[in-house]
This record gives sequence, C-alpha cells and structure tokens, in this order.
Amino acid sequence: MRFKLLALFRLAVALVMVIGAYSLFAQGASNREYEIKAGFLYKFITYVEWPGNALPAGDTITLGVVGDDPFGPALDPLNGKMVKGRRLVVKKAATPAERKTCQILFISPSEKPRMPQLLGELKDAKVLTISETEGFAERGGIINFIEERNKIRFEINPEAARRTGFTISSELLKLARIVKS
Repeated sequence: MRFKLLALFRLAVALVMVIGAYSLFAQGASNREYEIKAGFLYKFITYVEWPGNALPAGDTITLGVVGDDPFGPALDPLNGKMVKGRRLVVKKAATPAERKTCQILFISPSEKPRMPQLLGELKDAKVLTISETEGFAERGGIINFIEERNKIRFEINPEAARRTGFTISSELLKLARIVKS
C-alpha cells in the first residue's frame, strides 16, 4: 500500500510539473523555456533506473552538456542539488572521456552534424542521452524535448533505453510520445 501511495504521489508531482511547464511555456517566456527543461532534466533522473552499477560508487550524479549551452543560467540551481541520495553536478562535457563519465548527457542542437558520431561513441556507455534536436530519438537518443501546440513535451525511445540497460518508469512513459529507432 505504501509503495502505491508513493507511486501515485510521484505521478501527481510529475503531472503538476508538466501542467505548470505547459502553462509557463504558453505564456511565451523564452527564458522560462530552459528553466522548465532544466526541471524536466532533474525529474527524469527520479524516473529512470540506471543499469547495474552504472551510477558510480560516489556521492554524485553528473549531468553533462555537449556543444553550445542553450540553458544559460537555468541549470545553475540544479548544481549541487540532491537527487536519488546523491549530489547533482552540472558540467561541460567536451571530450569523449568527459562524456562517458556523465550519467546524463544533454546534446545541444549545435551538435546536430555530429549526432551520429556522438551517439556512436556513447553506444556502450551507460549514459542517459537527452536532446532537443529533431529526429534525435529516432536516431538512437533516449529522450528528446519537442514542442507540440506551444507546449514543451518530450519523446522517449524505449528501445534505445533498453539497449543501454536503462529502465524508464511507466509513469514517465505514459507522459511521453513513444518513438522507435
């Protein structure tokens, strides 16, 4: 019973966040767009299980950004925030070695020409890949932000998640548009 209440609470929190994100985005606040997306990035962590011991035996989870950072200061409040009992660290991930040490990697639209190369280098890494680039999920990325009717939404490629060993909560999958590679 306690597990069901916790699951319902998590779903309610996610729905409130999504509804709030929709209304803020609809107001046309462009700076708010990346604050909302940053909130989504944080919440995604709570709805994803990493494979085996893919989370390092430390006290941090690393969120890396590849390419031009569209978030600006929107990710700053996440740096140092606790999630899953660990401190979230936000950093730029410029090299392949840096990218592979991240648990979450946001690949900027500026990297669209290099997308096949980036996804290829991460193929065997246990990294949750996220972008906002058209066709990202279809190309093998796991989560992609999209805009539908002036609202921020996201799509998930469950096959890409399974190939990498991730388990995505059914609550999160219910909120997403499902795509295949």
